[in-house]
Amino acid sequence: MFNQAVSAPHLDVEVWGQGNALFVGYCRTPGVVGCELGRLAESLQLPAGTLPREAATGKFIFLADFRDFSGGDFRTRNPGFQSVRNALLPNELISYRALGKLKYWHPAFSSWGSPPDGFQIKLFGGLEASSQVISDYSQCAGQLFCFSEGSFGTDGSTVFAADGIHGNPELVVDITNNNGVLHTHLSFFLENQQGEIGGPVGAYLIEMQVTSNARYFPSEPFLILFNAGLDENAFAAALLALIGDSSSIAPPPLPPATPVSIPGDVDLNGYVDRIDVALILLAAQNNEPLRPDNIRFDVNGDGVIDRNDAFLAKELCTLRLCKSPIIEPATALNMATVFDGHTGILNLNDIQANDLHFRAQMQYQDEAVFVLNTVQLDRPRYAAPARYNTENGILEIPLIYVQEKFYKAVLRNMGDARFKLEHLEETDPVFE
Repeated sequence: MFNQAVSAPHLDVEVWGQGNALFVGYCRTPGVVGCELGRLAESLQLPAGTLPREAATGKFIFLADFRDFSGGDFRTRNPGFQSVRNALLPNELISYRALGKLKYWHPAFSSWGSPPDGFQIKLFGGLEASSQVISDYSQCAGQLFCFSEGSFGTDGSTVFAADGIHGNPELVVDITNNNGVLHTHLSFFLENQQGEIGGPVGAYLIEMQVTSNARYFPSEPFLILFNAGLDENAFAAALLALIGDSSSIAPPPLPPATPVSIPGDVDLNGYVDRIDVALILLAAQNNEPLRPDNIRFDVNGDGVIDRNDAFLAKELCTLRLCKSPIIEPATALNMATVFDGHTGILNLNDIQANDLHFRAQMQYQDEAVFVLNTVQLDRPRYAAPARYNTENGILEIPLIYVQEKFYKAVLRNMGDARFKLEHLEETDPVFE
């Protein structure tokens, strides 16, 4: 069903973490396969200054070709997922989360819509994480929990279809090495509902985001555009219909109009104090993008506003009142413990065990039993963390956010990564 087409360069998804959030972007390493943004723009004859970002939403668009010589006309292992050294934590678990519905570019009508009946894209090769962890303190190099060699099950699959996501919507991409480096390629197939490989000529669009077991916030959603047999001009037309007029692309942030004489003085009152630190924390909590009017909040100049800027401002503080410790804001959006009633997932963003702090995730089963899925050594983040007693196996949670209500709870370790809920009581939180 395909005509002969030339192989096109592709864009890998580069992943990095900053503080409590995960980010994605175009691969930035010169000369590396999958980092060919310039060559790709030239081959598709895109207007100068045009970036593959959806005009309506600003989402990144990563490009791939089913005929890229990696498995036939209907299969590709692109785009891949990669990170540079120290962009992620050592042994950080990166997963994908499938979103939205499959869209199709009909070359005869030059328009985006639903794919022909019965056709879909399958993503295969993500790992299903198991709940088997080692909890013996002596086997975990001083940590409360650690992963065993058999922490992961078999490969799983996700299906992107016209009516939404089928199969497993969230699977593990890979775990980083000791330098925080990740480079993994999964497999995408164009097929019908019977699993037979093949499909109509055109372009296909899917949406996803990536998550981390060590960070609270996932990445922003992004798009992947697959070429299924179109020549370069036709594929460029499908892409241009998404990105629109290149003149609509927002320029990079400009330098601040008002000179800042003291780094960290975001309210421009001539000194750095607790107000400056609080304003930066609030902007980081709200995930404010960098703009000309708030560029001074980026104290370390790395292009984003995050808690690292607040910590740096605290170190630069010129007044005594700035020396109080910075505690993660206790809000419903970013609390130490959050339970999602729809998925049954309990996110414990700060657990203190002896002098160590951890981040963990549990899955509710039944009869008030939770199964421990993941645990990651972390730093102290909250004023009121959960506390785990290593001697009696009691986990005390002072505050859990559950669908606009707040509770305190006590769980007991039953062994085999299972925890029994022994006490649950609604409470009224007091936020500073």
